[in-house]
Amino acid sequence: MADIFTGRIKRPKYSLALTHGASANTVSATATLNGLLREAIIKTPTAVDGAATLTLNLIDVDGYTVYTKSGIAANTSSINLLTNDLRVPLSGSYTVQIVFSANQTATDTTTAVVLLIES
Repeated sequence: MADIFTGRIKRPKYSLALTHGASANTVSATATLNGLLREAIIKTPTAVDGAATLTLNLIDVDGYTVYTKSGIAANTSSINLLTNDLRVPLSGSYTVQIVFSANQTATDTTTAVVLLIES
């Protein structure tokens, strides 16, 4: 993970690589996130197995999903700008998770995730 800090906005970046296998459909990374989630940017892989779609989840230390964006197609960039009433406060350790709707049995994939967090 690389952090770029510009003013009050942090832009942590994640490159989540999933190696294909019989039951490979989930990849995740842990991160310490503090601030207010303003935007999630997801760049999906060009090829996935079984015409799968992807879901991005942010899961807190207690196992609760505090943010989710589903139905993201392969080979796309998805930018989800959260409105004022939907912004998510973050404090502490989180799991940044990508879940494919089908097992990746033939294709290795890498999904890029960038979070814009206001501190």
